[in-house]
Order: sequence, then C-alpha cells, then structure tokens
Amino acid sequence: MLPEERIVMTGVTVHFDPQAARWVAACDDPGGEERLVVHAETRERAQRLLDERWRARLEVLDREEEEER
Repeated sequence: MLPEERIVMTGVTVHFDPQAARWVAACDDPGGEERLVVHAETRERAQRLLDERWRARLEVLDREEEEER
C-alpha cells in the first residue's frame, strides 16, 4: 500500500481559461504518467475535482501494487 500521508500533490496549477470560460486545475500524476487535468465552472469546484481525481488515481495505483504481490 502506498503511504498516502507521505505522497503530496505536485505541480499544481489553477487558472481561468477565458476562451472556454472555465477554470482549469492540473497536477502531476502520482504514477508518473500524464498530468491530471480537470475543468469546472468555479475555482473551488476545479480544485475539489482535481483532489478527487488525484485520490482516485492513488487508489488505482494501490490496487495495482497489491495485485502484483
């Protein structure tokens, strides 16, 4: 199991995309793959969605690690 308390979201950016009229939040994928990116109508929602997606990705990595054992 990955020690979640030691894993920190890195490379976080949050900005407003005026062309799409949406907030864009992104961070590095905890598995080292592509960046995780979400779009939302408010800054707070974008940040919350990014956090949820990041945590879900950690769960997937944890399951994959356990399956390999």
